[in-house]
Amino acid sequence: MADVGGGLHRLLTPARGPARGSVFAVHGLAESADTLLPLAEDWASAGFAVVCVDLRGHGASPRWRGAGASRHPGDVIVDDLTDAFDRSILDLPEPRFAYGHSAGGAVIAVAARRPGAFAGVVLEDPFWRLPVTRHQDRRTAADAADDLRRLQEASAAERQAIGHHRFPRWDDAEVEAWARAKTLTDPWIVENGDIIPTAPWPDLLDEVIGHGVPVRIVTGTDRIGITSAHRSLAESLGAEVVVVDGAGHFVRRDAPGAFAATSLDFLERHSRSRSPH
Repeated sequence: MADVGGGLHRLLTPARGPARGSVFAVHGLAESADTLLPLAEDWASAGFAVVCVDLRGHGASPRWRGAGASRHPGDVIVDDLTDAFDRSILDLPEPRFAYGHSAGGAVIAVAARRPGAFAGVVLEDPFWRLPVTRHQDRRTAADAADDLRRLQEASAAERQAIGHHRFPRWDDAEVEAWARAKTLTDPWIVENGDIIPTAPWPDLLDEVIGHGVPVRIVTGTDRIGITSAHRSLAESLGAEVVVVDGAGHFVRRDAPGAFAATSLDFLERHSRSRSPH
């Protein structure tokens, strides 16, 4: 599947054998749908169809030029995802689940408050801030944009060498996908950085769980975004938090077996409790 005609680019990984459900999956900042394919294969092998989406300004999706100039970027992304989900309905057998990593976790959580959209939500170290804010720190955004431009100016071999140095636990395919995604990222959204939607995340998490939608947050212990304060607040609102010891912000790449096991446990348990309409 490749939809760029006014919508976001999407990649479909069909379920292997009879479908038991599906996952609508969203990557993080400066990543791409392509970087989620190893995870999609794990889920597809267990019977879950997966649609991976390129966020605006990433992969093969439309760029930011002329889009949302007068609106908060995080809210534009939420609208993009809502449209992409509607376009994907026929490829997403019930029960449908949502997954998002980092910034993708922040925006898919907002989209998940739409009643009846999802049977459950898996968030991989979502990009939430305490104190709660919709804005990125300006210095952090500028540094991230500078790093992205350096990576884009490097050769393919240099980018991969940098990836192997930064992420020594990742396999070659993961590093290659990470490096390739950098060349397909619009620097504007990284430099702007305001990809956190305006809806305060504790309120939104409370709303999603209040609709009876279970939420599992998977994080690590090394250079992560979800701190103990985040975990306590999320758990007080009814979310389940799984901590993978030794993993960093990219839990699925640092500890692929552990992430596949905990995400599949969640999908399988909640797919059994929901029968298709």
